[in-house]
Amino acid sequence: MQKKSIQHPQIEKQQEFWNRWNTDVRENGGLDLVTIARAEKTLSLLDSLKLENPEILDVGCGTGWLCEELTAYGSVTGIDLADSVIERAQRRHPNVQFFAGDAMEIDLPKEHFDIIICLETLSHMVDQSAFIDHLVSLLKPSGYLILTTQNKFVFERRHDVMEQGAGQVRNWLTVKDVRNLIQRQCLLHVLTTIEPAGHRGILRLVNSAKLNRLLGFVLSAMLLKGLKESVGFGQTIVVMAQKNHSKLLKKRR
Repeated sequence: MQKKSIQHPQIEKQQEFWNRWNTDVRENGGLDLVTIARAEKTLSLLDSLKLENPEILDVGCGTGWLCEELTAYGSVTGIDLADSVIERAQRRHPNVQFFAGDAMEIDLPKEHFDIIICLETLSHMVDQSAFIDHLVSLLKPSGYLILTTQNKFVFERRHDVMEQGAGQVRNWLTVKDVRNLIQRQCLLHVLTTIEPAGHRGILRLVNSAKLNRLLGFVLSAMLLKGLKESVGFGQTIVVMAQKNHSKLLKKRR
């Protein structure tokens, strides 16, 4: 029996969705605690690299809220599909260069960026392998990719996930999926999860208030949270990887 092909929304419908979402959630609603935690983790990884005035690309930058933070590190370019949101972001953040459009189509220089940051965008791409390949092509030899994405294992065990919106692509990945995707062209320096969540299956037990109270007698809250994150129970997968130039050269031969 043939596998039924998935019909993905046209790029125009995706653009409409992300214009609405960014306006309603980010511009009118602000940042939630998990988003702030992702940003803090991203900036701590960036700090660890100690690069001098790097060229930084923020892919899926939305309203540009993180781009402003990134200007403390180097020159920043932000891209997003949401064209009207990007127009407003440019007015708010004149020290950042913004481009609106499909990340796969925007004309950016190859091997130009020292760091590419991509938060919660991978799961909304139709061809995730091609997307990662494209990002890697924009990195300088030995450049870095810092990426976060929804953890499929956790999101499939939550009861508070919003329904998929009209025009939204939703392709969640597991930690293993992400590892396989990134390792084709990059050296993995960090692969972890953050912010434990989940209400069904094993996660109902792991995150139960009663169990966590009992464990609190022998483990600090921070240590318990870290243990959950290290075994893959965090809702966000975090990656820091480095472009493996020698691997790419072998591929071309």
